[in-house]
Amino acid sequence: MSDDVDYGVQVRRQVWDSLTSMLRVYAHAAGLNAGDEYLVASTSDEASVKHRDSALSLRFNAETGVGCWRILQPQREEFGEFRIEPDGTLNFPAGCKPPDAAAIEWIEHLTHVTSTAIS
Repeated sequence: MSDDVDYGVQVRRQVWDSLTSMLRVYAHAAGLNAGDEYLVASTSDEASVKHRDSALSLRFNAETGVGCWRILQPQREEFGEFRIEPDGTLNFPAGCKPPDAAAIEWIEHLTHVTSTAIS
């Protein structure tokens, strides 16, 4: 990474990359367990996971550390915000979570329509 990029921005980008990688891994594992396919796509500031007729979309700004998520399911839509902190945790309005826990909850929420969304 470039020396003129703020260290905090570098850390947030690395955590974002790790988060999107975890989404891929957990989506693949869920797909193997359920016999269904999860489609995962990501860029430097967006990620999406699609499963059957449900979809998760994430957006992230490395400069500010602020991101948002949205889950669309039949008959239901939920959304929220998070911030990637300097220690690598994701800070949600309800509190902090490690990236792997957030990724697992998002994938579970796509699988189980009646589960409670991450907050």
